[in-house]
Amino acid sequence: MSVLSTATRALLSAASVLTIMAAGCGTDAKGVDDCRDIEEARCSADKNCGVVMNVTECQNFYRDQCLHGLPVSPPGSAVIKACVATIQAAGACALEGRDTAPSDCSNGNPSQSMMTTAKTTCEIVSNPEKTAECAFLMPNMDAGTTASGGSGGAGGSAGSGGTTDAGDAGGLAGAADLN
Repeated sequence: MSVLSTATRALLSAASVLTIMAAGCGTDAKGVDDCRDIEEARCSADKNCGVVMNVTECQNFYRDQCLHGLPVSPPGSAVIKACVATIQAAGACALEGRDTAPSDCSNGNPSQSMMTTAKTTCEIVSNPEKTAECAFLMPNMDAGTTASGGSGGAGGSAGSGGTTDAGDAGGLAGAADLN
């Protein structure tokens, strides 16, 4: 009787584990490819800022982390392309110097709208949400209200969020930051 009881318990245990695993496998993530496009651009640009040494490793890490999707509703391909272009331009400008101000880039300001709170191009790469083109990355940003940054960021004041990296909850993937 104890052999049957042990076998029954083992089967029920296995069935329970499989049920739990199957329930946890589904995803309703939105913006997975958008997240990957942004993070691939950041990994490449961060190399010019001296933050990322192995771009491929960084991109592979975020490829998986982006399975969580964006922390906001995807804004559309035109907005994503503008954000990626801003990050790429900031990374290119960082070759002129890590502390180069966006307005001092020889190829023009990476944030075409000139609306950025970033003081350096590397700050744009690390915190693209500080540009008008990538502002959508910061959820719940209402002017005049206090926002909080991601789990690794600090709260801001009067409508500005704290700093976040792609690795914290206010960033894209909610993963540990490689850069």
